[in-house]
Amino acid sequence: MTAPDEQPTELEFRVTDQEYPFVSGSEVGSCRCILRELLPTSGGEYLEFFEVRDASNSAVETITEVEPVEELLVDEYTDNGVVVFRVEEPSACVATTLADEEAFLRDLWAEEGEGRVVAEVMPSRDPGSVVNSFTEEHPSADLVAKRDRPEDGPLFLRHRVQDVLARRLTDRQREVLVTAYGAGYFERPRATTGAEVAAGLDISPSTFSQHLRAAQRKLLAALLEEGNSAPSHRIDTE
Repeated sequence: MTAPDEQPTELEFRVTDQEYPFVSGSEVGSCRCILRELLPTSGGEYLEFFEVRDASNSAVETITEVEPVEELLVDEYTDNGVVVFRVEEPSACVATTLADEEAFLRDLWAEEGEGRVVAEVMPSRDPGSVVNSFTEEHPSADLVAKRDRPEDGPLFLRHRVQDVLARRLTDRQREVLVTAYGAGYFERPRATTGAEVAAGLDISPSTFSQHLRAAQRKLLAALLEEGNSAPSHRIDTE
C-alpha cells in the first residue's frame, strides 16, 4: 500500500473570471461546459474541445456571439454539443500552466459562470509550489480544496493515454484523431463521415484514414502493453 506521504495530492481551484471562454460560455448559455480535449496547433496556439450539456441548441449557439468559437457542433437530438475555442496565448490556458508545473489536469468544467479546475500533483512535486505558480499565472483563481488522493487504476490509465497523445503521436495524427472524435466520427451511427472530417482538415480521405489508423494503433498498443516499461520519448514520424 502506498504511504500517505507518497500519495498524489489533488488541488481544486475555483474560477469565475469571464475572460476564460469556458466560464463566460457557461454563463451565456446557462449550461455546463466540460473540457474533453486540448489540442496544440502548429502555430503555437491551442484548440479546446468543450462538451456542452443541458442547453438548448439556440442557447449553445449564443455562445458564439460573445466568444471566439472556432467550431460549433450541435446535436440536434439532445441538449448537448461540442464547442471548440481557440486559445492564442498559451499562458491563458490553465492546462498548459499545470503541465509546465508537471501537474496533471484531471477535470476542467464550468456551470453557469462558475468554473472548477482539478489538478493532480504527484509525490515528487511540492503542491504548495504548484499552487503559487498557478495563482501567479491566473490571479483570479482561488484554491478551494487540497486533499490526498489514492493511486487508482483510471488515473494511471489516463496518464498513459495522455502520454501516447503527447509523445508517440505526431501532431497530424493527434489532430486527426481528436477532430474525428469531436465531430462524432466514432459514434454509432456516425455523425459525420471520414470524407467530411478530411475535408475539414484539408486533407484527402486516404490521408485521413492513414493518420487515423496509425493513431489508433499506437494508442491501443500502449494501453495493451504488458509490464511497467517506461514510456517512449521518441516522436514517431509515420
